[in-house]
Amino acid sequence: MEEVVRVDQDSHQIHRTSHMKRVCHIVQSYYPRDPRIRRQAEALAEAGFDVDVVCLRDKNEKASEVLNGVNIYRVPLSRRRGSNLRYIFEYAAFFCMASIAMIVRLIKRYDVIHVSNLPDFLVFSAATPKLVGTRVLLDEHDPMPELFMSKFGSSEDSRLIKAIRWQEKISIGFADHVLTVNEAMRNHYLQVNSKKSVSVAMNLPDDKVFKPVEQSTITDKRNNRFTLLYTGTVSDTYGLSLVVEAVANLRRSIPEIYLKIVGEGPDIPALQNLAAKRGISELVEFTGVVPFNQVPVIISQSKVGVSTLKLDPLTNMCFNNKTAEYVAMGLPAIVTKNPVVEKHFPEGIVRFFEAGNIDSFQQAVADLYSNPELRERMSRKGIEFSKTSNWSTEKTKYIELITALCDRNMKYKSPSADYLG
Repeated sequence: MEEVVRVDQDSHQIHRTSHMKRVCHIVQSYYPRDPRIRRQAEALAEAGFDVDVVCLRDKNEKASEVLNGVNIYRVPLSRRRGSNLRYIFEYAAFFCMASIAMIVRLIKRYDVIHVSNLPDFLVFSAATPKLVGTRVLLDEHDPMPELFMSKFGSSEDSRLIKAIRWQEKISIGFADHVLTVNEAMRNHYLQVNSKKSVSVAMNLPDDKVFKPVEQSTITDKRNNRFTLLYTGTVSDTYGLSLVVEAVANLRRSIPEIYLKIVGEGPDIPALQNLAAKRGISELVEFTGVVPFNQVPVIISQSKVGVSTLKLDPLTNMCFNNKTAEYVAMGLPAIVTKNPVVEKHFPEGIVRFFEAGNIDSFQQAVADLYSNPELRERMSRKGIEFSKTSNWSTEKTKYIELITALCDRNMKYKSPSADYLG
């Protein structure tokens, strides 16, 4: 017996009828470490869909397994950071493996194949299933041309960027529908291809995981520290050298100051060297990757979250979901001011600073340190705001969209756009 899923728009409750539908995620990342893909896949499994994920395989990972109702199939390819040529090689290799996987699994007759970029052209790995009626959703997490310009300093007029823009356009044209992460990105992709319908499902925190913690339950013996916390990828884009410099400058006026950096990335050696050079190695902790369920614990043991994105054509369109995780748990956050974050958070929930301005950042740290009442006020506002801005609300949109794609006769509308039809 198959099932169809309907999501009540007011209560977010999931109702199942007949017709189980089959959905396959294709993503060039590690599952379940990719939070957006994990939330989407588990939401569909919870709603009664038959869900497969085709992804990378890291060392010590199984070739296939079932986690929380999601069937995971890993191809024999891992990720290595390197030059743009290394990225292109990995993109091509995963594309070939995913394409073969789709041909091999053609017998399953997926209703929808959900392909997440990067790269955009990965959507063509679903070409064979599309020929037999499968609908294809392209999930644009990041605009690929702007990412390459930001990461490698490529020029807008370079042959590489022109080629990437071309593949972005034809990839969007091939998909039956496009999904992205915020309204700024949606406007960008409508400019790339105005004939294509584009939906938004923001990568907001899972409210079952990121929720306020009673202070009495926090057991960190070092909780007297004024801990600044960063979680996420540790690369130059995230501007953490500014935070290390600020800790060095503020250590006398804020004796309890401490910086904890949770995550992995290519900038860690440079940041460690900078901390040593400034004589604050004992005040900067690099935890590396931690189990996902430990992140909320670490957030609850910190005093202020930081998000110090450098601004460029890519990050001007970015919403850092780590900031939303801080806010959801009531952790005051100091955040780079950009149009997307400014529009999302009402006034007083986060403290903005001017991108790349260490004086602006240090003033924000000093203000929050000296004013516990301000921190408490920000915490309360953030928790209240997150009650209606979280993954539960976005999950409803996503399940309705997938259901609509499964049924060609169904129309799905949202407040911001006509999603189908």
